[in-house]
Amino acid sequence: MEGFGYLVGVILPPITLVVFLGGLLYRISVWWKLPSPKMTLFPAPAPGAETFFGVLKATFFFPGLFKSDRLLWFGSWIFHATLALILLGHLRVGTDFPAVWQALGINADVMSAVVGGSAGAVIFVAALILMARRFMIPRVAEVSQTGDFVALGLLLAVVLTGNAMRLQGHFDLHLTREYFAGLVLLQFPMPPLNGWFLAHFFLSQFLFLYLPFSKLLHVGGVFFTQTALQRR
Repeated sequence: MEGFGYLVGVILPPITLVVFLGGLLYRISVWWKLPSPKMTLFPAPAPGAETFFGVLKATFFFPGLFKSDRLLWFGSWIFHATLALILLGHLRVGTDFPAVWQALGINADVMSAVVGGSAGAVIFVAALILMARRFMIPRVAEVSQTGDFVALGLLLAVVLTGNAMRLQGHFDLHLTREYFAGLVLLQFPMPPLNGWFLAHFFLSQFLFLYLPFSKLLHVGGVFFTQTALQRR
């Protein structure tokens, strides 16, 4: 366990950080060089504010997908909203905001257990449905590539190990916060030697290594493409 913990918690994080940031910068440079549509006088290009809100609408509400397939739109929106909620909830792994919870009269541990557990179940089912679509719907299966299955498989594995870690019983959140605080300071200490945590962290890092080179990074490219489309 200590050897695997050293690999996952000490050796892999700096590699993951460098590859992810390097890949992200490369993808941004590619998006930045994409040709913009030619401007025309009629209709006039959208003003800056209209373009900005148009990009936000297209990014967060998927109006194009809503018009073409409302069932898929509903599933996709639930999936992305739940994923955003889970990522936001992971902030408590690195730090906490006791003054905020006290002011709101919220028991953060209870909220985390209920909301986090529910979100974990919802996104696992949603990812299973997305995977099933690629096998069961002919038109989707025809355009599916190996990378699509790898990405969804990794995502399912990350969610599954995260849910197992939550349900396994005792988990030392204080020790985990100390570990991530050390990572932020580039000290790379030994991580908590919890089997489910190490599996979840290992798969999460593997997902981040794969992310810049996969379709999963559409969350970044959409800002460039939608900005261009909104200005047509």
